[in-house]
Amino acid sequence: MKRLLMHIFTIFLCIGVTTQSVYATSSDNNDILEQDFVGFDESGNLNTYNTDELEQEVSNAMMSSLAVIDEKAIAYGVVNFRVKASASEITTYTNCENGQQGYISGYSMSDGAFLGYENGKVKFKAAGVTGLVNPSEVGIVDYDNAKTVSCYKTSNGGLYHYVANIITNSDSYYSINYVGNTPSYLSNNITYYSYDGHYFYTSYNKMIDDYKNGVYSNSINSNNPYYNYFQYLPARSKTSLAASQLNKYTTEVVSSGKLLNVGSSLISNQNTYGVNALIMYANAALESGWGQSQIAINKNNLFGHGAVDSNPYYGANGYASVDDCIKYHAKMFISEGYCDPKDYSGRYYGSHLGDKESGINVKYASDPYWGEKIAHICWSVQNRLGVTEANKYTLGIANGNVAFYTNPDSNLLCEYPSDDPIQ
Repeated sequence: MKRLLMHIFTIFLCIGVTTQSVYATSSDNNDILEQDFVGFDESGNLNTYNTDELEQEVSNAMMSSLAVIDEKAIAYGVVNFRVKASASEITTYTNCENGQQGYISGYSMSDGAFLGYENGKVKFKAAGVTGLVNPSEVGIVDYDNAKTVSCYKTSNGGLYHYVANIITNSDSYYSINYVGNTPSYLSNNITYYSYDGHYFYTSYNKMIDDYKNGVYSNSINSNNPYYNYFQYLPARSKTSLAASQLNKYTTEVVSSGKLLNVGSSLISNQNTYGVNALIMYANAALESGWGQSQIAINKNNLFGHGAVDSNPYYGANGYASVDDCIKYHAKMFISEGYCDPKDYSGRYYGSHLGDKESGINVKYASDPYWGEKIAHICWSVQNRLGVTEANKYTLGIANGNVAFYTNPDSNLLCEYPSDDPIQ
């Protein structure tokens, strides 16, 4: 199956420096530290996790699960990505579809579907991507022995993604992401399984069977895949929210920080560089802990630019002002980078937030659910302000090669996907 690319059925020019996502948490002096991780709690609030505590959890989990098993005999299993001692280490894999190398943080994605072995490597599906990873980089757990796996749950008309924390601990979830209103084909108060967020299963084993066979016939919605609106809305769109509304929402969440009163800058740069202001706003909120991280406060960096997992604070870019940071993000990172099909470094995988199969998330963040978390904040803004942003545009799903033109019926800009990512 070709990579799914999302496009708006209206006239947008589909044009646009690689970083990995940084995360925030409160320390004893209420500063926000960039080495830590964020998720959402059951009330939808940004929740913070200290890196040292997460690493200790991994150590404890490894000590308590040292039983020798025959991994090759496991028919229905879970790939455990959270096995590394340091949260600064990432896990690399090869995308089975295009052969491109990807990377994730096992502290952000603990589990994936185990699909067996191929060419001596572990085959998995998670965050939309089917990939191969070295056996030394992961662990394999029989599904019957896994106490927590990522899943989707429906409640009060909403669909939530429960992202597993430690799969050997019971009911261990580090993030609960709201992904939209419950689709009509899903029942209320039911648990579903999915490692792409598009097709949902009531049986983990039937999901594995389908994944191994490259089909979705056993899913609840085999002919009607689900797409989280804000996660697949191209950045080449505009929000209908005003600067004052964005500012109002910020003040309802925090009383201080570098995200206060940035609405006018976001709207101005949206109109100048063609990057949706609401998506930029939610991106900044996630990356900077609502503008309260050390990187935001000390470096005016709202987006984690340059803050790679191995050296987040000292590697992060510094800006003379928050306005300069927003402009640089809109112009250089997104418009002329991740949203440009001819990007010089091959970062273009679609202009939507996406996951590890398509979109900005492929190269921007080590957190495979980075795009979903940003979408969660977009949903929160819409719902709390009582506005309707979702479904403002009609999203089209292109399954296969897509031709890009500079203008309708004009010169061909490029075709995608292509063997040459920077043609």
